[in-house]
Amino acid sequence: MSTLNEYIKIKWQDHIVERPGTFREVQNQDGSVTHIPDEGEILQEGTPVNASKLNHMEEGIYQANRQAKINKDDISSLAVEVAILKNAALNNFTHNIFVVNFANLDSIKLAHGVYDEAGKRLVI
Repeated sequence: MSTLNEYIKIKWQDHIVERPGTFREVQNQDGSVTHIPDEGEILQEGTPVNASKLNHMEEGIYQANRQAKINKDDISSLAVEVAILKNAALNNFTHNIFVVNFANLDSIKLAHGVYDEAGKRLVI
């Protein structure tokens, strides 16, 4: 499921019968007994619970969780950018403003400034 696809809900229905939990016993040749459902009239056919439907729910939960994390990261990134631009505007610093988000400094040699790990930014 990609982020463009909408999750389609399954409409679950209870299995409703005239006599729930009622069984008929059948004696087997080997001495064992088989219980056969004998619940009377089916008043409402229930939604079957199976791996396909459970995996559908798992995938929906996984994708929603994944998208929530992406949204959280995007919101954090935007909050940092807004704070920088707000600060620049309030201090009448309108030229040479740049914003670059750094997840880490693995590929960067920092010569001057400080890396703000929480904000994932360089402060120069």
